[in-house]
Order: sequence, then structure tokens, then C-alpha cells
Amino acid sequence: MIVKQSYIGALLASLSATIGGTTVVLTRYLMPDTDPFTLPGTRYGIAALLLLSLLFLFKKNKPLERVDWIPILLLSIVFYIGFPLSFAAGLEHTTAARGSIVFTSQPVITLVLGVLLGKERPTPLKVLAIMIAITGIIITLSDDIGSLASDVHLGDFLMFVAAFCNSVYVLNVGKYIRKYGSFTFTAWPMFIGSSLMLLLALFFGSPLNGSLSFDSTQWIVLLILAIPGAALMKSMFTSSINMSTPTGITMTVGFNPLSAMILGALILSEPVSSNILIGFFCVVVAVILANYEN
Repeated sequence: MIVKQSYIGALLASLSATIGGTTVVLTRYLMPDTDPFTLPGTRYGIAALLLLSLLFLFKKNKPLERVDWIPILLLSIVFYIGFPLSFAAGLEHTTAARGSIVFTSQPVITLVLGVLLGKERPTPLKVLAIMIAITGIIITLSDDIGSLASDVHLGDFLMFVAAFCNSVYVLNVGKYIRKYGSFTFTAWPMFIGSSLMLLLALFFGSPLNGSLSFDSTQWIVLLILAIPGAALMKSMFTSSINMSTPTGITMTVGFNPLSAMILGALILSEPVSSNILIGFFCVVVAVILANYEN
């Protein structure tokens, strides 16, 4: 049996989003002792150095052509500064559950932007898939929405900005992934973005004065965020982009809050309710519908 490429892309994106759900919990764990500039910069910096080392070790690096420097710089800023900064800051002002719900607006943003830019074609199945995914997430997290939020509206806005940045990136990187390969185009934008983020951290954060004063457990958490939570996650996500449509790929973001809830159940002994199972089923159905080809 031949598996359609769109389904392979959806699987990779789903796995990436599932790992991403664990990073929500781990980011929330570290945020009280760091800042929104230092944590993403350090996390993606470690991941970028690992990926670049592998590229040079296996002699797979392909230098970026000068004509592509400016667009790649802009995309790096959007995805590795705008996205993680708004994402981390958003989690400071709302709960992981509510923030994740807002983040699931990403497929809607992607479809609207894709139509406006002529890069996406709306179909009844895609619209239906979006409705099913959002319904599933709302059902899953309905009992917890805003229960512990300190500044919910600011948190909602920042998570919406994070979703917007992710959508812009997905809609515009396809040709560069085809040109340089998914591994190379994961490593270099990540390196560029994390370097700029750490530069910003010197002015707006406190990396030299407390933001990296972690104990051994926190450093282990940071390494988990950097290696499987950034290097592996972003590599799978980048590889998936050209295998399906932008909406089909961003639809898998629904696995992000679901995996965060399941991880919370395992770590915090919270019960896995029927709502979580219903939401998980809805997201799986939505991913299949969004990537279905006649």
C-alpha cells in the first residue's frame, strides 16, 4: 500500500505538534525563573548549534545564496523571535490550557492568509476540518478555561500573535525548503533567529544577571526543550511543510494542547477525562480531512 505524501507530512507535523505540547508545560515550568527573551534564545541557540554541527559533520551543509539573505532573515525573525517571544510572554499571562485554545486559531489564520496571497484554496473539507478541530479543543479544555489566568486578555492576544507568526512562516518557506533541503533550512534560520534573540535579551532580559541561574533539574528541562523540543520538533515540522497544504499542516496544531493536557495528567496525576478523548478524536479526524485528496 502506498501512503500519500500528504499523510506522511501530516504525521510528521502531528508528531511535531505533540512534542510542542510538552514544551508548553516545560516552558511554563521555567518561566518564573527566566524571561521571554533569554529562554527562547538559549533554547533555540543550543538546538541550532547541534543541527549545524550535524550538517558539517555529515557534509550536508548548503550555503545560503546572497539573493535569499533578506527574505530568510525576515522569516527567521518571524519564526524564531516573533513566535517564541509572543508564545513565552503569552504563557506568563494566561494558563497553558487557555493559551493553547487561542493557538488553535492558526489553521483559520493560515487559510485566510493563504487565500489572500493566492497560496491556498479553500475547500468544504478544509473548512469542515477547521470547525471540527476547534470544537474538539474547546470540548477538551472547556472545564479549565481561564481558571488560573492572571491577565487573560493580554495572554490571548500574545498567543494569537504567536499563531499569526507561525502561519506567515508556513506560507512563505516552501520554496526555500525545496531549494536548500529541510534540514539545512531548519538549522540556519534557527541559528539566525536565536542569535538575534540573545542579542535582544542583553537589552530587554537578564541573561547575565539571573535569567540562567538554574538548578540541575532546570538545566535538564532546558536541554529537553532544546534538543527534542526544538531541534527534533522543528526538523520534523520543516520537513512536513512541502508534503501537504499549509492549512493541512497547521491543522495538526491541535495536538499541541492535547499533548500538554496528557503530560499534565501524567506529571500532576490529573485524570484523563472523556473530554480529552473526544477532543483527541476530533483532531485526528480534522487532520485526515484537511489532508484528504480526491
